[in-house]
Amino acid sequence: MDVTSLCSRLMVAVMVLLVAQINQSHSAQNADRVFPRITPDRLQFFEYETVHISCEELMGLTGWRVMHRHKKTTNFNICTPPASSCTIQPAFERHSGGYWCEDDEGNTTGSINISVTAGSVILEVPARPVMEGSDVTLFCKNQKFQSEHIADFYKDGVSLGIVHGHMTIKNVSKSDEGFYNCSIAGAGQSPESWLAIRKKKNEPDKEIQPPQKHSPHHSTILWIAVSISLTVIFLFVLGFFLCQKHQASVGNNADEVTYAQVESFRRDNGSYKIY
Repeated sequence: MDVTSLCSRLMVAVMVLLVAQINQSHSAQNADRVFPRITPDRLQFFEYETVHISCEELMGLTGWRVMHRHKKTTNFNICTPPASSCTIQPAFERHSGGYWCEDDEGNTTGSINISVTAGSVILEVPARPVMEGSDVTLFCKNQKFQSEHIADFYKDGVSLGIVHGHMTIKNVSKSDEGFYNCSIAGAGQSPESWLAIRKKKNEPDKEIQPPQKHSPHHSTILWIAVSISLTVIFLFVLGFFLCQKHQASVGNNADEVTYAQVESFRRDNGSYKIY
């Protein structure tokens, strides 16, 4: 294989790597904008209820599996075997924690934190971020009685007032984001859950939790992506330099011409002799 052909193949390979890196970054960005689907659509559950978690809404992205973290312990696949959706039946307090979707490349979606309680009161909070400007209704539910009760609602530990069963927040904004819970006299108090508000300009909300330090897992993914990008750039520059050097070398060789003086004479017998 000549050098020109080698340079051409090298440049093509570098372009393929660049495209692959762009596609991977695009997939990761798309994943950051979505969340697993929780059914029923709420963040709090009584023990022995059924909870379904699914990653199947990731359109055009394959190979995702449901992941779980309980009280900041080691991440693990909640589905056995690992799958894009699974059902927890029945649910217990140990199933509380963060749930997200992850693929083999290390790309992750946003995380949803659910609470499973052995108590008698839960607050029904939407599982996914609520779009800014929407109306949100929070229900305070007693496990033993289906009818609505007088309940006290709280945001970040501050009472919002005592109402009959449910509270509606009109035209929500980022200022409404926070920890919410409720209590029913004689029945108890619900766990706290974070109500997340998504901005209208579709900025990704990577975690349905207050800002936290990036985990080592995400830092590792970032360093891998940077390393791959730098390697691809280095190969591109190296290939360009070698090809330019080769073209210059070919041009110089073309200018070098060897001249020879040819003399001949004819013999009497009609033959020629060349010197």
